[in-house]
Amino acid sequence: MDETREALEFDVLFVGGGPANLAGAIHLMNLAQQAEKEIEICLIEKAETIGSHSLSGAILDPVALKELMPDYQEKGCPIEEPECRDEIYYLTGSGQFRIPYTPRYMHNSGCHTISLSRFCGWLGEVAEELGVNVFPGFAGTEVLYESDGDRIIGIRTGDKGIDKDGNKRPNFEQGVDLM
Repeated sequence: MDETREALEFDVLFVGGGPANLAGAIHLMNLAQQAEKEIEICLIEKAETIGSHSLSGAILDPVALKELMPDYQEKGCPIEEPECRDEIYYLTGSGQFRIPYTPRYMHNSGCHTISLSRFCGWLGEVAEELGVNVFPGFAGTEVLYESDGDRIIGIRTGDKGIDKDGNKRPNFEQGVDLM
């Protein structure tokens, strides 16, 4: 490990700010608080803001979200449509027509239509309010291993302020080791 590189230690490190990692960080922090344990959780995301690399719309089945956060609607969960309607259309070169039968596995009754970007941004805010260290704008570029190579101990974030030829610019910042 580079001696001049800054290293930060955490109990748990999540790499990526998608809905699964955000929910995992929230759940773990809730468990720690219920057990009255102090825990340092870090979540890094390569995008400059949480949610800005989550580009699609989505259908959200709220079962797991209700378990994670029963009051998710009162906390301002960004739901676009409270309930969705399922229809299948066959598209042609000149138009469309509705298929009268929707297979059962495609029924989304009770689900919400959401913007995944806004949803992840909101989960990031909830995680921060709970005490999770959320760091957008930091890409993990290297996995760090124990000296024997058998166990992962952290990740290294990428250097910033490098020009296209790999030279350090005046605003250069060395990446950090997160363990």
